[in-house]
Amino acid sequence: MMSAFPSLVPSRDTSLVVLSVATTLITSALVRRALDPPAERIIPSPRETLLPKLTKEEQGELPYPPGAFPGARDVESPYGTIRVYEWGPETGRKVLLIHGISTPCVSLGGLSNILTDQKRCRVILLDLFGRGYSDSPDLPHDARLYTTQILLAITSSPLPWTPDGFSIIGYSLGGGIAADFAAYFSHLVKGLALLAPAGLIRDDHFGWHTKLVYAGFVPRLLLERTVKKKLTDTKDPEIPPPSSSPSSSQEKDDGVGKRCLSVGDKVAGAVSKESENAAANEMRGISNPHFNSTPLSKGKAGLTVASAVRWQLEFNRGFVRSFVSSIRWASISGHAKTWGKLRDLRDGVKVVILVGRTDPVIVATELEEDAKAAIGQEKVEWRVMEGGHEFPITQPDAVVEEIDGVWKF
Repeated sequence: MMSAFPSLVPSRDTSLVVLSVATTLITSALVRRALDPPAERIIPSPRETLLPKLTKEEQGELPYPPGAFPGARDVESPYGTIRVYEWGPETGRKVLLIHGISTPCVSLGGLSNILTDQKRCRVILLDLFGRGYSDSPDLPHDARLYTTQILLAITSSPLPWTPDGFSIIGYSLGGGIAADFAAYFSHLVKGLALLAPAGLIRDDHFGWHTKLVYAGFVPRLLLERTVKKKLTDTKDPEIPPPSSSPSSSQEKDDGVGKRCLSVGDKVAGAVSKESENAAANEMRGISNPHFNSTPLSKGKAGLTVASAVRWQLEFNRGFVRSFVSSIRWASISGHAKTWGKLRDLRDGVKVVILVGRTDPVIVATELEEDAKAAIGQEKVEWRVMEGGHEFPITQPDAVVEEIDGVWKF
């Protein structure tokens, strides 16, 4: 008598299908793991990996010496350690400065020194995560992370930065970060100045290559290697390339890992060209020759944007990870809704926006239209400066005077 139920014993064809699917999944997982190994939870900065190996004299000769500014402190947190500098008259106007995506906070040293020495302000300058002497956490570098970093920096101060509030100056990516913070902590913001700010870059400036690559379709490790290559590729003969040393994961690679990487190379080949194109497109602003050669310090002619980036590439292992994560998650474009919240800033507080007339990254005419539409024309103080994306570094005196015309230091 035949059973009313079908046999539970799989047929030979079914077994082959199951085996094939399982093999494919395992192979895919191995390839993905080889291309995208588990990330370090926190990548330590040169504060931990480099400075202990150097004498005080050698530290002072670095492109970015740890004593570049007074009042240095290292703020420990669950996200890693943050380098913060705070100096200036204790009773002066409190101003927080936030730098851009590629250079550490030394890029805003000119502005900071003018604010403390001439305008008698109390300033906080910090290295964003993965830049300078700040660690890089394995988290999306988005508005949530950067807002938290600001709160960690100001609450670590020996002086009260809350509840009375403080002013913020944000440059490039730092402008987008400053706008995010001000949108959600408007009661703490007594002044807001955005210098060539990210946040509202129009979508049509990003090609499909960039959108595809940074949407997560390209393995993290491949993307980071591509971006590092682009950042390393400079025509400045005065800056030697960073020394190449294999990471610990590469040193420990076994036969299986090498075979998987070989397979992974074939898988990645289809997107590697697009990765490089997208990375090159994303770098177009900071790879501008004039911007690259811009001095960051009057006392150090060799300290330029390019040399600072070089130093980070070589000595801050978390820099590329934080850079790529910022491009993917931070406030670079499409944040009109957040900027709209700036309408709720304290009475009398306007949003001061300064842009470079020839900036290839932040297009002045586009930003003016979009910022005023989002915030309201009556709430915006708009200024156009001579120069490109580098104007806050090359013209700190003029920038401070424009801000002073609104803030009245």
